[in-house]
Amino acid sequence: MPTLIELTGDPDRVLTVSDFAAAAELGAGVTHIEMRYDRMDEFARLAGEGVLVVSVARAYPLDRIQEAAKLSRSRRPAGPAARRPGGKLMLVL
Repeated sequence: MPTLIELTGDPDRVLTVSDFAAAAELGAGVTHIEMRYDRMDEFARLAGEGVLVVSVARAYPLDRIQEAAKLSRSRRPAGPAARRPGGKLMLVL
């Protein structure tokens, strides 16, 4: 979370669904969601059928993180930036 705050320049631009203690300490936002673990089979089925889809706007290597952050701040590709295994940063629509 500190890295995201440094990247965005403002803890109000960072939101977590899990690390409430760090958010309180660092001034980031939190959102409470009810995880529906009882419906994971259904979510997996819908994803397999192509009904539930997460669109990826672009994937950036970590050495282009500033470019990715600029695009994310533009709010054109709505959604969070997330790092995935393999060292790519993804902006998710």
